[in-house]
Amino acid sequence: MNILKKLVISSVVLGAFAPHLAQANQAYNNSAAATAASACAVDPNWLTNPSLPTEVKKSGSDGSSNFCDFYQFSTQTFLYLMSQNSNGQRNFQVQANFPVLEFNADGTPANSCDNTITGPVLRTSLLKAGAGTSVTTGQAGGGATIYAQDGNVVYYDVRFNRALCSLTGSAVELQKQNTKNFPAGTMELKFGWKVLSDAEVAANTFVTQKQSINGKNVTLGLAGMHMVTATKDHPEFIWTTYEHVKNTPTCEAPNAQNSTAWTFASASCTAALPGSADPGNACKFNQPLKKQTSPTGVPTNICRVHPYGTASGDPKAAENLNDVTTQNSELLSLLSQPTAPAAMKVLTNYFTVGALWVSDISQSSGGIGVPNERGSLRLANSVAETDYQHVNLNSNFASNCFGCHNYAGTAQSVSNNITTQALSHIFKDIKIGQGENIDVTSTTTIGNNSMASAICQGTAAQPGVCPSTASYLKWNGNWTNANTSAGSVCGCTGI
Repeated sequence: MNILKKLVISSVVLGAFAPHLAQANQAYNNSAAATAASACAVDPNWLTNPSLPTEVKKSGSDGSSNFCDFYQFSTQTFLYLMSQNSNGQRNFQVQANFPVLEFNADGTPANSCDNTITGPVLRTSLLKAGAGTSVTTGQAGGGATIYAQDGNVVYYDVRFNRALCSLTGSAVELQKQNTKNFPAGTMELKFGWKVLSDAEVAANTFVTQKQSINGKNVTLGLAGMHMVTATKDHPEFIWTTYEHVKNTPTCEAPNAQNSTAWTFASASCTAALPGSADPGNACKFNQPLKKQTSPTGVPTNICRVHPYGTASGDPKAAENLNDVTTQNSELLSLLSQPTAPAAMKVLTNYFTVGALWVSDISQSSGGIGVPNERGSLRLANSVAETDYQHVNLNSNFASNCFGCHNYAGTAQSVSNNITTQALSHIFKDIKIGQGENIDVTSTTTIGNNSMASAICQGTAAQPGVCPSTASYLKWNGNWTNANTSAGSVCGCTGI
């Protein structure tokens, strides 16, 4: 049984992130705006009196939100989640508000909404190798396993706002409620954790979590975090990701990175960058192992392909880079002040990689050149999307957040982002874990019961909508083709 325990936070020396800011600004100094002073400030009240923002500000002269508005929204949300309550818990770990996603021993969803943690919560990409070993994936895309330089595997867990427990998965009920998107305030959080040595624990440079893994008590350190939030104006979710400053070097940066002992890159391979990141090089940067079974293994070399999810020539690259780095530097400055809460000082070891959203919610995400997407267009977390970092905006699949989490615009005929199971990848786990059924949209119109069986269940050779959505799903015999926002849907239940 994996039981989450009290998060331990401590203060650290300020300034660890400064070299990273310098590297990024040097790499993308393609415009005076990239390094110009910015008014994208971090409000001190977000540290001393934290609260969740409900909507992105609209600072543009035309009533629109600028890039800074989105980054300020993300920073304020992040600081609220990391703030401590009177019991010493971080807000994000309060089970009553943000349940942790639980699984059964076989990897199928368990009940995450019952206020008790009884099933495994840590996820890895390890194949099942014995009792208590996770069989689900933690990395994007499935299969990739990463090991820190000490040889320990990285673990992942997921939390969500409790309101998702009461949201129906029925297309019929959603239509009655005129609900097509996840409600404002919906949040999904994913954390990547590394096993800490005694020396790392003593150094107090990580957000830490006590965890029981296969009967052994260990201390985990936060390596990376995804945070996605829906608002009324942005039902596509605002996608933001964070990393520890010592995770990885930048692939194309010069030898100035050699002074850092990276968690996911050897000293010799770092010293040989950028050449050691070339395909076929012995360092094998960003080539995580697959089909692993052991919690210890060969260390993975990882480098950050696109710092801050931005490449020179991307639309509004300079503006995006400036706002991201300014938010990071502004927060570091505030954390150095005597008035900063001591428990928050650890955040000097973390930085915002970037954020991603859409410009027009009536239009979908994706498409060649991702024309409706804004922010860090090549956004990827090096320890959660290790082999998805080479984001090609001009391909049919741009492997940023929206490449895997597809948003259907409100103007589309099939626009129900709840029933597609494409925007949120955990909603089905929540509902099935509660013992409920869910409806899943079919791309093929269902005309009769015979068609429904073939489309919804299919065969072993050609799985239908339900088993294709998740291996633990089967058709429950129900279907409809009369839903105005979801189109034809299959009723699915857990096996």
